[in-house]
Amino acid sequence: MFVIPSIPEPLSRAICADLLNHLPPPAEDTPEARAVRDQRAVTAVAHLLPENAAEAEVAVLIVAAQCHARDALRCAAAHAGADPAEVRRCRAQAASMMRQADSGLRTLLRLQAERHKAEDALRPFAMQRAGYWFKPAAGPEPPPEPAAAEPTDPPRKEFADMTPAERYVSLYPRRAAAVLAHGGMPPHADFPPPDPEELEDLLTSTSPIVRAFARRMQAAPAAA
Repeated sequence: MFVIPSIPEPLSRAICADLLNHLPPPAEDTPEARAVRDQRAVTAVAHLLPENAAEAEVAVLIVAAQCHARDALRCAAAHAGADPAEVRRCRAQAASMMRQADSGLRTLLRLQAERHKAEDALRPFAMQRAGYWFKPAAGPEPPPEPAAAEPTDPPRKEFADMTPAERYVSLYPRRAAAVLAHGGMPPHADFPPPDPEELEDLLTSTSPIVRAFARRMQAAPAAA
C-alpha cells in the first residue's frame, strides 16, 4: 500500500482500496497473479508522486484506466484470427481507456504544477527558516574561521543552481533525513523514493549544503 505523507493513513488506505477494486482480473485469476497485479498498480500510482489526496485520487484513475487498456488489448489478442468484430471492439475499448488515462495524466500534471508554484512562492522563507541560507547580521563582520575549519552554514545558493541532492534536502528535509540516516531508501518509508539521480547524489554528495544538513540531523538527537 502506498502512503501519502500529507493525509491520514486511513484515507490513504481507502484510496488504495478503490484502486484495487477498479482493476480488471488478471489473465490467470490466481492469488499469486492478483498479488502481482495489485503490487504493479500500487507501484505505478506511487511513481506518479501524488503529494495530497486530490493528486492521489487522479493518479488512481490514471492507473486503473491504463490497466483496463492493457486488459482490452489482451482480449483483442486472444480473439485475433477468430472473431474480427470482437478484436475491433476490444481495440476500440483500449483506445478509449488510453485517452482517459492521458486526460487524467494531464490533469495530474496541472495539479502538481500548481502545487509546485505555490511551494516555490514559499520556499525562500522556508529555506531560510530551516537554516540553509546565511542570515544577515548587523555590526562588524566576525573574524574569519581557520582554514581547516568547515563553515557552520553553507553559502547562500539560488535554487536553480542547486544540485539534485541540494534541492531534495531543501524541498523534503524529513525525507532526506530518513534516507541519509538509513544510508539509502528506508524499507518501510511512508514516502515515494527520490529519483535515482537524486538518491545517488544525496548519498555521495560533498556539497556544503548537504553536509551542513547532515550535521544538523546528527546533532538533533543530542540537542533533544
